[in-house]
Amino acid sequence: MERLGIIDVGSNSVRLVIIDVDDHGAHHQVENLKETVRLAGSMDASGQISETAISYAVETIRLFANFCRTRRADRVIAVATAAVRRAANREELVQQISGETGLSLRVLSGEEEAHLGYIGVVNTVSEENALMADLGGGSLKLVAFENRMEQHAESLDFGAVTLTKEFGTFEQTTQESRSALAAFLTRAYQGIPWLPGIEPIIGIGGTFRSLARIIRRRRSYIPDTTDYFEISKEDVWAVYEDLAQRSLGERRDMPGLEEARADIMTAGTAAIYYLLEVTQRPKIIVTTTSIRDGLLYEHLNRFTGDPIVLSVVTHHIDNLINYYRLEENHLRRVSNLAVTLFDQLTQAHRLSSRERRLLLIAGLLHEIGVVIGVEGRDKHTLYMLLNAPLHGLPHRERVMIAYVAASHDHMYLTNMQNYVENGPLQPADLPLVSKLASILQITHSLDRCQTGVVTQVQSEVDQEAGECRIYVRARAGADLEMKEARRKARLFGKLFGFSVHIEAK
Repeated sequence: MERLGIIDVGSNSVRLVIIDVDDHGAHHQVENLKETVRLAGSMDASGQISETAISYAVETIRLFANFCRTRRADRVIAVATAAVRRAANREELVQQISGETGLSLRVLSGEEEAHLGYIGVVNTVSEENALMADLGGGSLKLVAFENRMEQHAESLDFGAVTLTKEFGTFEQTTQESRSALAAFLTRAYQGIPWLPGIEPIIGIGGTFRSLARIIRRRRSYIPDTTDYFEISKEDVWAVYEDLAQRSLGERRDMPGLEEARADIMTAGTAAIYYLLEVTQRPKIIVTTTSIRDGLLYEHLNRFTGDPIVLSVVTHHIDNLINYYRLEENHLRRVSNLAVTLFDQLTQAHRLSSRERRLLLIAGLLHEIGVVIGVEGRDKHTLYMLLNAPLHGLPHRERVMIAYVAASHDHMYLTNMQNYVENGPLQPADLPLVSKLASILQITHSLDRCQTGVVTQVQSEVDQEAGECRIYVRARAGADLEMKEARRKARLFGKLFGFSVHIEAK
């Protein structure tokens, strides 16, 4: 087991994450700390970061370095971004950090910073074509990718902190400052010919996350998850209008907005809105990824030279299975039997390949609740799948998978209606979850002892007779499995209107 610490010295804040990586590459974040230092905001006209800000940053990094030692990190990677990169006295800061903490601070170029953000994004979102926008305190990194491969990149020398300082939106936003800010951002974006497109913007950084929290709070949205939350241009404009009309004190009381970001949120939201306006892209997908994820994947794949995983969803499913030491052979048997049954019963259920994928994933993770406890594992499974780092799934799919997996033993649909009224589900998703769960219940029963005794299923549907026959081939006696499967098949028959017969073959 390796414990990796990553310290990210940004223009607005210093962040620390500590990640455990086992011998098979399974990784799990165990610490996440943040301190707002505002290096970009303390820079004077000559590019000098103030001594006060330097002292604060060095002290924060020293505390984080000591924390890494206390938590027994085997290795610490420390990087700095735009504010340090542009500072006239950056060498003083770098040397002071080295002298007081023993850390070697790597100052990233704009291109390196953009590339690390891109690596983090393509390993945590399923979109193959998109525009990544990483809005920090002192810079905006833009990367367009197609088929998950980087095509264009640009690093712009403004961020939420520097825009706030330049256009005076700290205390109160005037109409003059709004007009000047809009003109500046529009010119900046129009100067990049490859920005417009029909694919979404993938937003990373604290301003995007804060924007998502504000909108979720306004809607009483569930699940209470930032990762993969979708935002429209109309959503952004509504928040921007609200922010621009509030004083700093009023912004600090804004539901969903952390107090430390209240002063820079107006300008940051403007940067996001005009990016949407100029590019005419359809929506934003907010992700919790960052350059820290890019550094992690570079570290994980340092020997192969290719930090991009083959499949985002598959990688994160495998990561959960391996990290939590789940019974992988059982999970794969149940999932394989489920999709086999799904394929053979197409005449009965008439569902699509999309539903097949949801069933497959639910089968692979249907036992994850046991990491909390066997008693109540249905509710534990639901909780884990709504909150664990399972990247690459839109909220609608994630909620459906969570309820299907939680219902592998008996139906568990607690509070599901709330996800229709206040979340991503549609009314038709409720019966669909029950139908998929009825298939998973049968196949979970066929490996109830987790021995792999059932090796094959073969199904036939007689539409005229209204019958479905499932023939089970086993390596040895499977009396318990057959009994359980027959009992669970009653739900399938009820939902699809067939009498179900399960027989040994």
